[in-house]
Amino acid sequence: MKIALKTQFSQHLALTPQLQRSIELLQISSAELEEELAKAAEENPLLEYAPPDQHKEDGDLSGKAEVMQANWTSSTPTSRDDDEDWDTRHEQQAQTTSLLNYLEEQIQSLRLDPAKKGFIFYLAGCLDDRGYLLESLDDLAIEIHQSLQLTPAAALLQLQEGLTQLQQLDPAGVGARSLSECLSLQIQRRMTTDLEHKNCLELAFLLAQNHLTKIAQKDWGKLRQLFKQSESAILEAVAIIKSLQHNPGLRFDTNVEQWVTPDVVVKLNTKGKWVVHSNQAFKPRLTLNQEYSRILKENNSKKSNSALHQKMLEARWLIKNIEQREETILKVAQAIVERQQNFFHQGNIAMKPMVLREIASAIGMHESTISRVTNNKYLACPAGIFEFKYFFSAQLSSDKGGSVSATAVQSLIKQIITAEAPKKPISDNQITNLLASQGFTVARRTVAKYREQLRIPPAHLRKN
Repeated sequence: MKIALKTQFSQHLALTPQLQRSIELLQISSAELEEELAKAAEENPLLEYAPPDQHKEDGDLSGKAEVMQANWTSSTPTSRDDDEDWDTRHEQQAQTTSLLNYLEEQIQSLRLDPAKKGFIFYLAGCLDDRGYLLESLDDLAIEIHQSLQLTPAAALLQLQEGLTQLQQLDPAGVGARSLSECLSLQIQRRMTTDLEHKNCLELAFLLAQNHLTKIAQKDWGKLRQLFKQSESAILEAVAIIKSLQHNPGLRFDTNVEQWVTPDVVVKLNTKGKWVVHSNQAFKPRLTLNQEYSRILKENNSKKSNSALHQKMLEARWLIKNIEQREETILKVAQAIVERQQNFFHQGNIAMKPMVLREIASAIGMHESTISRVTNNKYLACPAGIFEFKYFFSAQLSSDKGGSVSATAVQSLIKQIITAEAPKKPISDNQITNLLASQGFTVARRTVAKYREQLRIPPAHLRKN
């Protein structure tokens, strides 16, 4: 443990302010970038800011992000005319990743035995929308031990190990069984990187574990006595706790609507292949002020260390990083679209299983970079607007030797329910069996979770 901490500490020191800023720019959304660039131009006279051109002839590609799971095969364009017609539509719906899909993608990337991954997948399917595990591990072990041909004790041990792994995934705090544990998990995560505030984080950890009631009551005097700390130290630790997420899964809420501007546009070319274009018309522009640049050039030899010269260096650095950000986003989008060609032709049923590691390997970047790029970045195509993360889906094994993505299985579930008799709806158990008959082994809880994500009620509520 000490060796790991030392390694992380040295990495932390290597992050210069410029590198930290570059990472921040890579992971923010287009809307946040617009705000950042406008602010930078206000603070630096060497920069000139031009907002996105909202009236470009190409049409308004900004759209409403209403998260929903859909099989859009019927809406896939059959001609260039259809594609061009879509290009000018004003309102588009964006599809973002759900908490379960986000976790499944991470689980798939874990270098673990498939059986151990199975327990983590199972636990991920048991989480509520907030990311909490409300059922006890003992109850879950009793529920699954027979089907796995394990004793309850053996199943419980596997679930405990699986939960430990699940709680190490993002978002921090996921898999918690109480608010106290949720906050504690987040603090523990920060303690591995923020060594500068080690003592304060340790105090926050102790407070989160056992004293949330006293914090709610603002009983600072009692807490001072218990921990023999000053009130300022207590309040600093409390401030850390208040900055944490109480419900880490809610940012994946599939009922939230938001307006987004796609970073890239995907269109069908004349050869029948889907290709990526940067959505330049709706991106802010940052350029150097030519007048100040001329003055600096004329006085470069005399005032190379002037404040204005420093502003010029900062301006050039920021513009270069914005260009690199755009290039990286485009590379990632191109790699995604290249691998998911069938999805754009046929819809969710044709979604291939894909993990961050595949894209990282394809374009020669680290997985962490791909993770940042896919966060809050959107792709527009004839079917709507999709978050990049939507295209990453866990791989489910088939008895026939192949594999299928979790998204494709979700689409199969929708097809099964759509074809059911209105007076005799199919239960989740029956869907599980039908999937098994097609060679796909999916737990009943996962089927129920996928059905909920599709906004389809349970069988007893679908009966006509």
